[in-house]
Amino acid sequence: MRFVARLFVIVLAVALLAAGWDFSRFVARADRAVTPDPPFKAEAVAALTGKADARIITAIQLADSLDLPLLISGVNVDTTPADIGRVTNTPMSQIDCCVTLGKAAATTEGNGAEVADWARRRHVDRIIVVTSEYHMDRALYEMKRAMPEGTFIPHAVMTTKVRPGDWYKDAPTARLLIEEWLKFRLAGLRGAAFGEGNAG
Repeated sequence: MRFVARLFVIVLAVALLAAGWDFSRFVARADRAVTPDPPFKAEAVAALTGKADARIITAIQLADSLDLPLLISGVNVDTTPADIGRVTNTPMSQIDCCVTLGKAAATTEGNGAEVADWARRRHVDRIIVVTSEYHMDRALYEMKRAMPEGTFIPHAVMTTKVRPGDWYKDAPTARLLIEEWLKFRLAGLRGAAFGEGNAG
């Protein structure tokens, strides 16, 4: 009985260490994503909606500066192009010209499918992905799962109160990162169960 108890403690300790190491890598990636690399030979921009309007504002500014088409994925069904123009202070001519509002996605997995469908119809495969820093890992995973032939270039927006690397200084940021890390790993397990690769 003692042997079983000791073995359980050892296994638990190893599992906790592995989880802590994996979480620290996740946080490090999120922290690096706050200062994205310059996009190289991108053909389009895709923004994933969320609680922060900063994602959409950043994506519109980026698409405009690079003269690229933009998909805003996961838009509320009641949102109009005029609403996007007001939120981002963007002329309607620019919205009508170059911005597509995707209203089919309600989850990150749905974002991946919506972006893939839009990109294939436009015959583009090098796409800048704009989302929050803490959300980038899962977003990229779902994009690649839905469109394996695509190249996805991260462009993160900082939406947490403190940088991800300082998560321990702010309880809401810590909770958000832990929740997102768990969702990211669950997405990877779901993909692995269906033979769709892994999140890593």
